[in-house]
Amino acid sequence: MRRVILLWLMMLLLPAGVSARSDDFSRVGREVDADLAEARREKARVESEIASARAEWNEKIRDLKIRLAAERSELAGEEADLAEMRDRREASAQALEGHAADMKALSGVVIEFVRNFLGLAERSPYTAERPERLTKLKALLQKEQRLGVSDIRLLVDLAFEDMAASGRMLRRTGEILDREGRPVQAEILRLGHLSALFDQDGAAGYLHPSPVSGRLMAAAPPGFGTERALKRFLEGETDTVPMDISGGSVLGQLSHRTTLWEDIQGGGFLVWPILLVGIAAVVLVVERLYFLGRVRQNTDVLMGDVTDLVAAGDVEGAMAAADTQAGRPTANVIKAGLGVENEPREVIESSLGEAILRETPRLERFLPALKVLAAVAPLLGLLGTVTGMINTFKVITIHGTGDPRLMAGGISEALITTELGLAVAIPIMLAAAFLGRKAQNIAADMEEKAMAMTAALLKRQRNGR
Repeated sequence: MRRVILLWLMMLLLPAGVSARSDDFSRVGREVDADLAEARREKARVESEIASARAEWNEKIRDLKIRLAAERSELAGEEADLAEMRDRREASAQALEGHAADMKALSGVVIEFVRNFLGLAERSPYTAERPERLTKLKALLQKEQRLGVSDIRLLVDLAFEDMAASGRMLRRTGEILDREGRPVQAEILRLGHLSALFDQDGAAGYLHPSPVSGRLMAAAPPGFGTERALKRFLEGETDTVPMDISGGSVLGQLSHRTTLWEDIQGGGFLVWPILLVGIAAVVLVVERLYFLGRVRQNTDVLMGDVTDLVAAGDVEGAMAAADTQAGRPTANVIKAGLGVENEPREVIESSLGEAILRETPRLERFLPALKVLAAVAPLLGLLGTVTGMINTFKVITIHGTGDPRLMAGGISEALITTELGLAVAIPIMLAAAFLGRKAQNIAADMEEKAMAMTAALLKRQRNGR
């Protein structure tokens, strides 16, 4: 195409009269025509290819439009299905929430039933025959997941078994824990779930199960009349028996009721030294109260009489007045002063001081012993505490910690000795302080009367009588 254009430009630029080159122009014209024809053919070919490509692309576009329409139709169907599935999902979620709420409520009811059932099983004497049911019920309560069908089936089986046992009366020989926590063999009579009785070496009483292990433990003595009625029932002499219809509450109160003598016996052998300390302290306190009460008199009147007689020069009369209270500390001090009435001041004061020192040990007699006893009593109680804890750990080593009743003996010994030691020591300390104060008052009275005696004798010496 460029050659054709150049030729046409050359023809336009050259002068029309140039004939010398006409042949060249003809040749060039022919070539231009040939090139033009070739260009036209090329153009036709290209136009044909373009038309073919356009038809092909139009066909593809039609196919794509058809496919797009189909895809849009399919998408619309899927969107409709998705909307339907969304609605179904929301309906299913609502139904699932309703079922979950129902399951939660049902699980709460079942758990509450298991909890109540466990409480009844812990108080039922039937548990001593089937202690493993406590383990099963506790395992159901400790489950982190909701109870399944197998758990509910197990619970139903245990409930029906318990109901069947509640209507039976069973007599057997088995092991129980006596009132000291020791395992012994006894004759056991279970009356459904209401109560259980025992007969062991002629002693009859009630039994109640341990809430931990389910073992039957002897309750406190029920009283003479009740025990006699239980014996008659167990021996078949009567068909009536006293029952505990409170579900074990009365038996629980009876099991915790003990007498003072039983408490003392539960403290072990160290209770007796503590009691001996208390008895010795009582004897000493009574003796001191009697002595100090006897020597304590109203010495003010006596001192007034003696002072008047000394001032009047009647020393013998003053000595006779002092003899009316012979043996009392203050009277002895006054007599010591009258015995040196003509001596100098230093001699009189020394004689009176010596008399006071001589009387003071009589007043303070046994007070140090009381203080020692007050210190020994709690130490004995502490020793009993250590001994009881040692016994407790021995029981734990042998039997473990499954049943606290087995450890009750050692713990009781430890606490009772401590309690008794403090109960003995505190009154002794108070009595020692009270008696010491009384002795100090008498000693102060002696010092006061000694000073008054000194003054009276010195005044007499100045007056020359």
